[in-house]
Parts: sequence; C-alpha cells; structure tokens
Amino acid sequence: MNEFLKRAMELKDVTIKDRRYLHENAELGVDLPMTTQYIIKRLKEIGLEPKEICKSAVTATIYGKKTGKTILLRCDTDALPMNEDNDLPFRTKTAAAHTCGHDMHAAMALTAAQILKENEDKLCGNVKLMFQPGEEIFSGAKPMIEAGILENPKVDVAIGLHTMLDLPSPSLGYCEGNMTSSCDGFKITIKGSGCHGATPHMGIDPLNAAVHMYLSFQGLIAREAPPMESTSLTLGQLSGGSSPNIIPNEAVLQGTLRTYNKDVQKHIVKRMHEITDATAAMFNVETKYEELSSLPSTYTDPKLLNEMLSYVKNIDDNMVYLPDYKVTPSDDFAFIAENVPTVYFMLGCKVDGCNVSHHNPQVLFNEDSMVYGVALHCQCAINWLKDNQ
Repeated sequence: MNEFLKRAMELKDVTIKDRRYLHENAELGVDLPMTTQYIIKRLKEIGLEPKEICKSAVTATIYGKKTGKTILLRCDTDALPMNEDNDLPFRTKTAAAHTCGHDMHAAMALTAAQILKENEDKLCGNVKLMFQPGEEIFSGAKPMIEAGILENPKVDVAIGLHTMLDLPSPSLGYCEGNMTSSCDGFKITIKGSGCHGATPHMGIDPLNAAVHMYLSFQGLIAREAPPMESTSLTLGQLSGGSSPNIIPNEAVLQGTLRTYNKDVQKHIVKRMHEITDATAAMFNVETKYEELSSLPSTYTDPKLLNEMLSYVKNIDDNMVYLPDYKVTPSDDFAFIAENVPTVYFMLGCKVDGCNVSHHNPQVLFNEDSMVYGVALHCQCAINWLKDNQ
C-alpha cells in the first residue's frame, strides 16, 4: 500500500473529527471566527506556525530539511447560507451549512499537513498551506494574494482539490486547460415612471424594457457565442411591480454568464453593456449595470498535470480516472492559476443512495474518500519537490 495512503488511513478518525467539527460550526463568507480559531489551533498542534494574513485567511509553511522550491496546497473553508435536511448526528448548529464540501477540503488539508510535517526530512523544498475563506462569494483568493500568500517563500506551483459527486470513491476528475467556468454575475436596474395600468401612455414601463433586454441577452448565446464553445447566460431574477393594474417605477434583472473561453467572456460582457445602454435609449428608461462578480476560468497547466498524474497513479490501483472532466461552476482559485502553474483535481465523494449534488440541503459526502485526498496532497507535494530541485 502507498505509504501516504496507509498513514492517511491511520489518521482517518482524526480527519473525520476535524471535518465534523467544521461541519457543525459552519460559517459564511470571510467572517469565520470559529473555523479560523480551530484551524489555527490544529496547525499549532501539528507543530506549525500559522498566520491569519487577512480576515479568516490562514496560512502555514512546512519547511523541508533540504532547500528547494515551494508548492501551495489550497483548500476553501466557508459554507453556504442555508439549512440542512438530513439526520446527520453532526449537522450544522449555525445558520450556514457545508453543502459544498469545504469542511472536507479543510479536514484533508489538516491531515496532509500532519503527514508532511512528519516527513519533513523527505521534503526537498517547502509546502505552503492556504486555508481560504470566501470562495462561495469569490472574495477570498484575491485578498490572500494581495496579502502575500504567493510570496515568502515564493510559490512555484499550486494544487486545488474539490469534492465531486458523480462517482463513488476512489475516483479523480481532471482536465488539461480550462476546467471550471468563468463567472460574471450582474444586476441591472431599470428605472421608468409608474402610472395607472389603464393609462400606460402616462408613464414609462420598465417591465417592457426588461423583457426586451432579457430576450436580447438570450440572442447573444444563440447568435454571438461560437457553437463549439460551452457558454451559458442565465437570468435568475426578473422582478418589478406589485399589482396587476400598476406600471411600476423600477424593474431588476440579475444573472450570471459562464464560459471557458476568455475571449467569449470578454465579448459577451461587452455586448451586455451595449444592449443595456441601447435598451435605455430605445425605451426611454434609465439603466444601471452592476458587476457582482468577475473571475476567469481555472486553468490547469498541462505539463504540471502530467507530472502530478504520474504521482497520483501510484496511490491506489482501484482509483477511477476521469480525464477531460470539466465543471460549469466557478472557483476563485482561478486567480491563483493566473499567477502560478496550477492543477485542479475533483475527488469522488458520492454516498450510495444520495442522488443530489452540491448546494442541496439533502446532500451527503462520503467521509471514506478523504483518505485519498490526503494521500494525493502528500504524494504530489513530496514527489514534485523531489523531481524539481
């Protein structure tokens, strides 16, 4: 058996204990006091010197006995603003829930940190840990970059690991190039002039403008996004008015654009702005376009991926591999990937009989899968540093 998988199995109960504490005490965004305190406490117990480099953002470095390069292991730590619908004995006690598996990510990183610390004699360089808040709102990676997560010591490559629920454990998904989609969230406020529904000529109807804008946006995907490029433009809110016989003063559109191609992303966003301005002129309304989020696709470096796969394939002969595995959700780990060569892995965590996916109140994750994530972190970190002195 692979030495790191064997050690991960020996520490499985510790990993599960960490995961369940974080699950019970789920917190939101970048305000994670209990989560942060717990992670810092655990890292100190392992023998490291953690730092909170910006709000709820923790890092620590494992320095090898031999000098060399630095690899970054990233996990996210925030939860979602929702309740759980399950009978877990460790279900959340807060107004948040870890329905995206970030509690698993953090627990795996903590156990990997312990094993890597135990094997610091084998480290030909350094392993930097990144416990990142705010992934669900895309507000955690950039502040950590600005706070110096990629410096002192300078990071050469990075690994991200996320749960997946398509296949049972052990399985691993990956893809050369763009793996997660980009994300451009937006809110458009359309201001008209309210009036009685029986005299529409006395006002300016913002709902009419909103509907035309909605249809124009759908036309962008049908006629301006290349058919060979996966692109989606979803309008999740179209609201305005409160009565059947009153034209309201205001309407609101909110939505999200997702794609893997940065040129398509740039073009569609530009055209949405143009349609917003043109709609204002055409229907005599005022419009305000607000950017709620803007991040690129997470890019997996092909050369680095091939190196990491050569290590990963020595972990367990039963591992199922899913090449060309892309996902349409987004991750602000993409900002790390813009700065250093990066690999993003998806770890199989399906529970038999549970057929819902992430962000669902009934979702369940297979805790047995965590040993493979722990082993992956250790196997990749130690071997990559050894082979890239």
